[in-house]
Amino acid sequence: MRLRLARRTATVLVAAAAAMAAAGVAPVAADDGGNPVITLVQPTALAVAPAGTKGVATSVQPSLEFRTTAASLSSTVTLTIDATDLAKVAKVTFSGNCTVVANVATCAESFFYDDLSANESLGAETQMTVRALPGAAIGASGGYTVTGSSDTATVTGATGTVRVGGPSFAQARPAAKTGLAVGSTVGEPVRFTNVGDQPADSTEVDLVTSPGLEFATTYSNCRYSDSAGDVMSEVAVCTFPGTVDPGETLALATPVRLRVLSTAYYTFLDTMAVPTGDPTDSWATAGRTFTQGTGQELGLKVITAGTPSDAPAGTLAVQGAGNHSDYLIDQLQAANTADFAVTGDSATAAQGDTVTLHFSMANHGPATIFDRSGEPLGVQATPPPGTTVVGSSDNCVPSTGDDPQVTAHGPYSCSGSYLETDGMESDFSLTLRVDTVTPGAAGTVAMAWSPDGSWRPPYDTDATDDSAALTLN
Repeated sequence: MRLRLARRTATVLVAAAAAMAAAGVAPVAADDGGNPVITLVQPTALAVAPAGTKGVATSVQPSLEFRTTAASLSSTVTLTIDATDLAKVAKVTFSGNCTVVANVATCAESFFYDDLSANESLGAETQMTVRALPGAAIGASGGYTVTGSSDTATVTGATGTVRVGGPSFAQARPAAKTGLAVGSTVGEPVRFTNVGDQPADSTEVDLVTSPGLEFATTYSNCRYSDSAGDVMSEVAVCTFPGTVDPGETLALATPVRLRVLSTAYYTFLDTMAVPTGDPTDSWATAGRTFTQGTGQELGLKVITAGTPSDAPAGTLAVQGAGNHSDYLIDQLQAANTADFAVTGDSATAAQGDTVTLHFSMANHGPATIFDRSGEPLGVQATPPPGTTVVGSSDNCVPSTGDDPQVTAHGPYSCSGSYLETDGMESDFSLTLRVDTVTPGAAGTVAMAWSPDGSWRPPYDTDATDDSAALTLN
């Protein structure tokens, strides 16, 4: 998903397996000798602006992202990146862990991981930066090859390409909308300018809603996908034929019509405008099934005419710089509420006994709360006096790390999700050893709205169910 998105970066929101499949990488756990296999995900083809171009990025960094299906790795790897062909049109530099001779880089990598999940992304130190050479012809391209070796793993490499020049669509940001009535329909404009040095043969506009919004209208030149419970709730991919010249400004003939649902509060429309064929749309499309829309055709209208160019049309977008971006997050906030409530627990136990207290946090809605920063909502639990914490559920940890007093006696921070849907409940537990029997010994569990308790969100207006007791004896 690219719902927490920087351009050309896939996020936690697109499943790793789907990304691997989209890249044409078959997951392999081990080679014939039993060694783990470390695989470079196929780098996306990139475009870099000609030297001296303003308003767009003058350098690009190909993605060197590795994955493995192994559960653990303990491998020192040597990567070899042959940029001889690319060096004919661009200057290529490498990170400090590389030694470069005649445009061939030898780079040292260390992959030491435990408890890996399937197809988990592996952080790599190696980076390469590409800048077009002065005088490099628009449309010229060069390739590079990545291979690798290791005594304890098999490394599967890949090849990549970088092209000089291309179209670059810079979107205009609409104003944020607040106080939207549940059940209403709003129109969100999409407008962009080709600030690149090449025309585009045609255009693709990607539209992604977060939970609480849905498309109110479908169009015959758009294809649609939905995924209940995902932060990428609905996706529309719309295509528009026709050349877009450098300097041309276009807008959707009709603003995107969005229905504000009963679950809306913090909601977003993510938009991306690129030349048709640009591969970076995989953040929105990987792993999804689409259905062609019905109804009228959605059009583009010309706001400002561009300058016709003899340069060949491009399908790879050049990344914008400064305020220029082909990707935007439009904020639309509804007038709505969500009531979070906690439940406590009580138990009876003798001195020296071990007892587990269970407690929970629930969103009683009606709104879904989506914290786009990725920070989960949760509670803080303080055990009853006279006890020592000897265990906890996986979603509860000491509120202060490396403090033996807090580890033994709390408080503990217990986390739910950054996407709390209407009706969602998170269960927690603390296991306690009873050191001293005290009748009615009471701890607490409370919503962790802020570290010092001085702030609570405007969507939850009922504070009476924000805390509960954890009682022993």
